[in-house]
Amino acid sequence: MSDFYTFVKNFFSTDECTEHTKYSCAGHTFYFNTDDAEGIYWFYEGKNFTIDIHDVFIKQEIIHTSFSGLENFYSFYSSYLVTANGECFNPYQNLSSNSLYVVNTKNSKNYRFILHKNSPYLGIGINFEQSMIDECLASYKDKVCNYENLFFNTSAIINKPLERIAKDILNCKMVSPAAEIFFESKAKEWLSITIDAFLHKYNNPIFIADDKALEIVANYIDDHYATAIPQKTLEKIAAMSGTKLKKLFRQKYQCTITEYTQRRRMNMAEILLLNSSLKIQDIAEAVGYSSHSKFSTCFKKYKGMYPKDIKKHSVKNASVSDCTCSKKNTI
Repeated sequence: MSDFYTFVKNFFSTDECTEHTKYSCAGHTFYFNTDDAEGIYWFYEGKNFTIDIHDVFIKQEIIHTSFSGLENFYSFYSSYLVTANGECFNPYQNLSSNSLYVVNTKNSKNYRFILHKNSPYLGIGINFEQSMIDECLASYKDKVCNYENLFFNTSAIINKPLERIAKDILNCKMVSPAAEIFFESKAKEWLSITIDAFLHKYNNPIFIADDKALEIVANYIDDHYATAIPQKTLEKIAAMSGTKLKKLFRQKYQCTITEYTQRRRMNMAEILLLNSSLKIQDIAEAVGYSSHSKFSTCFKKYKGMYPKDIKKHSVKNASVSDCTCSKKNTI
C-alpha cells in the first residue's frame, strides 16, 4: 500500500472498512466514530492526483489549526461541498452547501478550519499534484504563473459545473479497470474547468468598478434573500442596465440572480432544519416561501432530499447506514 494509505490508516486509527459499499470499490474506505464526528473517509489514488470523499456527521464543533501531516501528501486541493456548515480562515472561506473549498497545503500559515456541530458534511475533493498542473499548463506559464491564484480566483465561479463532476464521482460504482479510466477523466475534467475559467477571466476581465457593484448586489441578496427583491432595485444598486447586470452576474457567479437567491434560501433552510425545532412550514416562510410544496420541491432540487428527510438527520443515520463497522475509533 502507498504511504498515503498508511497515513490515513494511522490518522483514523483503524483498518480499512472492506464491507462498505457506498462508494466505488476501486478506492479505499475508512469508517470512524468519535465524540466529535462519525462518518466515512473514502479516497482513490491516481497518477499525480487523489480523489476523496468526506461523508460525515459533525456531533460537536471541530476546530483544526493544522493539516496534521496532510501537507506531506496534498498540494492544491479543491473540494465541492454538497452540504457543510463552517468556515475556513486565512484566507476566509465560508463552508456551506453548493460551494467550493480550496487549499494550498504548501502555503497555509495560520490555517484554521471550523465545522459547526449538529450538521452533515459531504465534500468531494481532488488533490492535484504540481506535476499534473505543470504538464497541463506547459504552454501557458506566462498567464498562469501562480497556481494558488488559479484555484482561489476561480472558486466562486466554477462551483456549478463542478457540481456535476462531484456527483458523478459520488455515484460511481465502477470496478477496475473502468474505474481507473473514469476517475482520471474526472480529475482532468475538473482541472480543465478550473483552468478554462481562469483563462476566460484573464482574457475577459470584469472592470473593477463593475466587479465591486456585483459584490454589493450579492451582499444585498444575502441580507434580503427572504423577500422578493424587484429586478429594478438590483439594477439601481448596481447602477447597471438589466441586460448588463444579468450578463455580468452570470459571468462572475456562474448562475442567474434567481438561482443565487434560491441557493441562499436553501442553505439557510438547511441550517434551520438541522438546528432548530421550527416546523417545516415555518422554515419555508422564514426563507421566503408561502407555499410548502414549492419550498419542498426547490429544496429537493438543490439539496437532493426533501425537508422532511433532512429533519430526520441524526448521528445514528448520518452517512454510514450501509456500513456494518462497529469499532470505536479515535481521530
